[in-house]
Amino acid sequence: MALVRGGWLWRQSSILRRWKRNWFALWLDGTLGYYHDETAQDEEDRVLIHFNVRDIKIGPECHDVQPPEGRSRDGLLTVNLREGGRLHLCAETKDDALAWKTALLEANSTPVRVYSP
Repeated sequence: MALVRGGWLWRQSSILRRWKRNWFALWLDGTLGYYHDETAQDEEDRVLIHFNVRDIKIGPECHDVQPPEGRSRDGLLTVNLREGGRLHLCAETKDDALAWKTALLEANSTPVRVYSP
C-alpha cells in the first residue's frame, strides 16, 4: 500500500493519558497506523480514517487536552471519529499540525480505488 504521509507525532494514550512519540503513517487505503519507528514494521495500532472522521481540531481549538511537556499548544490535533473515539496528537510545529489535518481530511473524503487487472 502506498504511503500518503508519514512522520513523528506525539500520541496521548486513552487510558493513562500519557504522551508517547510514535511514527505515524497515513496509507492510501485510508488507514492511519502508528509504529515504534520509521521502518513502519512494528505496528502498535491502526485507525480507519476513510469516511470515519467527524472533525479535526488543531492548536487552541483543543480545549480539553494539554500538550506534552516542552511542546507548544499550536501543534495539538484532536481527531474526533464518527464511531465515538478520538485521537489526541501533537506535531512539532503549527505547520506540521495543519499539514496532518489537511492529509487526514483528504483521506477521510477521498474514495479508495484499487486497480485490479
